[in-house]
Amino acid sequence: MIVEQVKQLSDYPKEITDVREALEMSFVMSLWKDPELYDDYAGEVNPSKDLMLPDGKFFYSLGKEMYNVGYKSFDDASIHSFIHNNEVLMEGFIRRGGIQEVDNMRAVLNENNIDTYYDSLVKNNMLMKLHDKGFNVVNEIKKFHKMNTSQLYDYFEYQLDNVFLNRGAGVKIEDLSIDEEFILECHAGTGKGLSYSSTAPLMNYHTLGLHKSNVQVYAGYSGTGKTSYCMATYVFPILDAGENIVIIANEMNIKAWKNILLITILTQKMNYFKITRKKLKMGNFNEEELSMLYKAKEYQETHYNHRIKFAKIFDYSIEDVKRIARKMAKQGYSYVLYDTFKSEDASSNNATGELVEASKQLLQVAEKEDISVIITMQLALHTEGTRYLNATTLSGAKAVKEVVSELILMRSIWDDEFEGENFDIKPYKFKRDPITGKLTKNKEYITLDTEKKYRILFLDKTRNDEGEICIVNQFDGAWNVWREIGYCTVKHQRSA
Repeated sequence: MIVEQVKQLSDYPKEITDVREALEMSFVMSLWKDPELYDDYAGEVNPSKDLMLPDGKFFYSLGKEMYNVGYKSFDDASIHSFIHNNEVLMEGFIRRGGIQEVDNMRAVLNENNIDTYYDSLVKNNMLMKLHDKGFNVVNEIKKFHKMNTSQLYDYFEYQLDNVFLNRGAGVKIEDLSIDEEFILECHAGTGKGLSYSSTAPLMNYHTLGLHKSNVQVYAGYSGTGKTSYCMATYVFPILDAGENIVIIANEMNIKAWKNILLITILTQKMNYFKITRKKLKMGNFNEEELSMLYKAKEYQETHYNHRIKFAKIFDYSIEDVKRIARKMAKQGYSYVLYDTFKSEDASSNNATGELVEASKQLLQVAEKEDISVIITMQLALHTEGTRYLNATTLSGAKAVKEVVSELILMRSIWDDEFEGENFDIKPYKFKRDPITGKLTKNKEYITLDTEKKYRILFLDKTRNDEGEICIVNQFDGAWNVWREIGYCTVKHQRSA
């Protein structure tokens, strides 16, 4: 059996390690200054791998143990109360300077900078790993000390891309000719994407499903249900097809996503409607409700376990999105839902250009990794009076339309669009031939219930059919139920 050799600090050049003590102790003592920060880093820090110095490991582990038993502040009395019966801990604490040394270190730190301290520590670990892999990081160590982890990652990725691109790895030149293989591919229907006809048959028919190596935009005004629609319409068909998906979110937290996931399992998969999204938050379930929640949990574990991942990012960094998408693609996650796509700096004079460029970068990732990327976007507030939605209503960058394969926009139905009103959208579906069962061109008009909620979806662009198609959906937000009603005709004008 091969035993991996444990690396020591002395195994690395001093140019990499001369800041190590300051990095570890800045991070660890920030945790000691505000112990509740241990929760924030519980899933990120592995002290046996991330920390190398005995002092760093000692103080991290001691603080973690104290916090786990309920200490919210690490003062002299609390520390001695915790370790007084443990001779080894007491001896180790005193040998490292005791409370005076701890207070001296805490006094010069600002725990609000802990993200920066941790990022610097992670970056130093990255430099060590790069050194282990044979990269000569010492030559440019001064430059690397000025970078954060994302910049360091991008730097080496850029260098590798340049090397391989210069050798032709990113370019492939072939004859553009029709051969038998292509004919057989067409015959097999390989141009179709993953079907979501079980949740939105009309929209699926016009887009031919969700396509890999493509980016699709789903846009709507704030509060109209973009996230809910994507969960109900896209996420479950992806999972039901045996595929994996990662959700990248920069607004809603994981509890909010769990709420949508759970209520949609209850309604879609178990046909149970006695619990609403609001009820999930309020709690106090009766015996039947609690039983159904556990059945929904079992359904998720049986059918979807480990096939849906969630990544929370805390800004609008397209680099983080690309990095997560590439990483998860290599682990078999072929579908990505990014909620919400915005400029990193909305106040920037070039915010529009940044969004267009970011969409191009996402398309490059989708094509290179052969994954499907679905992104949600906000519609511009100043366009809320627009009846017929198209790319001009996108918040920030209408030119994004030129990059993506599908662009779907959504708004609520207006009061003057119901039957008999001035701007009646006249919902309809096509009749079927009573003998053949095939759809005809004859329309059957539908009357909408003014007491119910509806959303109009505008298919502004698709590379798989004609665009400018409008579809009416009934939306029951309490249960996250979406049901296509039929097509409709919306007038091209703004409201008064």
